[in-house]
Amino acid sequence: MQRILPETNLEKKLMCLGAAFVEENQVLDEVFQVVGSDLEEGKELTDDAKEHVINEIGEYFFRLDMNYGPQIKGDCIGILEEFWGVKDQKSALSALENIRTQGHRTKFNVLRSCISAEGEIDPSALEKFKKVFSFDLEESQDMQMGDEDYQKLAHWMQRTHKYLKDSGILAWDAARYVHLARLSFIAGYLDDNETWAEILKLAPITEGHFGNWMEFAQSFLIGRTFWSGSDDPAVKTICERLLGHPASPWQFFEWN
Repeated sequence: MQRILPETNLEKKLMCLGAAFVEENQVLDEVFQVVGSDLEEGKELTDDAKEHVINEIGEYFFRLDMNYGPQIKGDCIGILEEFWGVKDQKSALSALENIRTQGHRTKFNVLRSCISAEGEIDPSALEKFKKVFSFDLEESQDMQMGDEDYQKLAHWMQRTHKYLKDSGILAWDAARYVHLARLSFIAGYLDDNETWAEILKLAPITEGHFGNWMEFAQSFLIGRTFWSGSDDPAVKTICERLLGHPASPWQFFEWN
């Protein structure tokens, strides 16, 4: 019998890291319809009530299959191949290892190290920034960026110093990791034991890097903007809902 749901608080907290990808489907209000009576403002939850709420939240946010039926397997296979280059177990494990050991945060951190945390960006620093940005791009990835575009990107990255700690955009990589593990499970490339084992590998990587979910959300949003090249108000709204919604899993698992 497959183990779809987490068994430990650590597993539950790690699944919380991928909550933004679940809330893309706008499930928080649906969860609240189920548990809202236990979440009345000012009402202190008993241990039994809290366990009930977390279990119900888990049916939406913690399940490896994201509470979808087998009909989405084909969609997941297509998404994995098109966007992740994942076609089987070997490539799924390789993609997960890549995020775990490098992810987008590695290049982000190197780029930020090219420029000062504040002040003007001198031409030599900008030239180094440009070389780092483009060194791993394939010829087919013609970004068509001029000096002004690189200048804007460098200044944007400079401003992120105000919002990020040493962890950089680790939250973005952590969320992607959980999402990729789930997709690989649904596609049938990883079984349940393999998927939970991969998810647990995130624990030592994320432990101690965030003081609260606000820091995590900022790291996630900046990482998402770095990846896409632009802000997405819809993603920001998702994070705001997860931070403030009474039925959000982020309300029940603290970082400390």
